[in-house]
Amino acid sequence: MKINELDKNELIKVGKYTKRNIKKIENDYPVQYIIGNVNFYGNDIIVNKNVLIPRFETEYLVEKTINYIKKLKMNNPKILDLCTGSGVIGLTLKKELPESIVTLSDISIKALRVAKKNKNKLNLDVKIKRSNLLNKINEKYDVIISNPPYVMKLEHLPKNVLYEPSLALYSGEKGIDHIDRILKNIHKNLKEKYMIALEINEKSEKDLTNLIKKYFSTNIKYTFEKDLAGKTRYLFIFSEKKTKKPTNINWKVGFLNEKNTNITSININNTIIYK
Repeated sequence: MKINELDKNELIKVGKYTKRNIKKIENDYPVQYIIGNVNFYGNDIIVNKNVLIPRFETEYLVEKTINYIKKLKMNNPKILDLCTGSGVIGLTLKKELPESIVTLSDISIKALRVAKKNKNKLNLDVKIKRSNLLNKINEKYDVIISNPPYVMKLEHLPKNVLYEPSLALYSGEKGIDHIDRILKNIHKNLKEKYMIALEINEKSEKDLTNLIKKYFSTNIKYTFEKDLAGKTRYLFIFSEKKTKKPTNINWKVGFLNEKNTNITSININNTIIYK
């Protein structure tokens, strides 16, 4: 791959426009690893060969999550960024939602070192914890968000992506092994009102729907959403808000009917409540 002008200018800017680096790029080595950072949501994020390079799909995941948190009126949300890598998701959420309480988690020590560097660079107050998915996570959260490995075992990838850590890319034959483990064990880490936000393989909607039915009751809402390229890229799962029933009166509920004469109130679903 021939070096383009934009990459050339960036390398010159950081003093890394050398024959050795030009040759690397010609062999499809990611220029972001050479430069050492990438812009994400307006922030310069440190990256190296131990973490995935953040992409626009993940920026959109963050944007959608922020919008949902505001829509659901989650004040001071407690957030877990699982499979955090460089820390880009959790750190961006913390910066955009300053009152949030954020934990970054990953199995890779090398990745967590990068996350710590970004935490210090952005001067953000977040926790960092090493865990194999949810194994060592003991707290409960309002929001659990993750860009987990989701590449299928035999899926073809561009050559430049193959330089990124395989630990953060592949997830079994169908690209759902990590999400399967997350959803199976996630209930112990969720508050009563919660949201789960996942970046997913564009081909896994059917398999993930089956996992939702397997691991969750009907008392939830979920939605698959598309990225800017029109590909199914995100899964959001929401707890269904429970309605508290009065405990001091023995209420009965019936459909609106002219024959009911002892009506006390009418609710928003066109049903009547009577004794």
